[in-house]
Amino acid sequence: MIYDYMLKPKEQRFITENYVSSPPAAWVHDERGDVFTLGTEVQRQSDSPNGEYSFSIIRNGQQTGEWGSRIERRNGKVRIFTRQGWKVWNGRSFI
Repeated sequence: MIYDYMLKPKEQRFITENYVSSPPAAWVHDERGDVFTLGTEVQRQSDSPNGEYSFSIIRNGQQTGEWGSRIERRNGKVRIFTRQGWKVWNGRSFI
């Protein structure tokens, strides 16, 4: 499911401060105005980071194809925590 808060706003109002994490934050905004949120789909526990739940990663209301347990903004970059470790958004995808 896609909710209104998962969509990119019509105008950029703010950038999420460094060291903000989702959860507990509902979303993370970057400099381009993109909105990153945890989706409502849950991945199997065996494919998730050890001891954590893993959710689909949503960017501007669209699936990114990635699964993670956290979204963070650190040092001006958006990153997610996945089973393979941390991945960073490069403007097109998580690497």
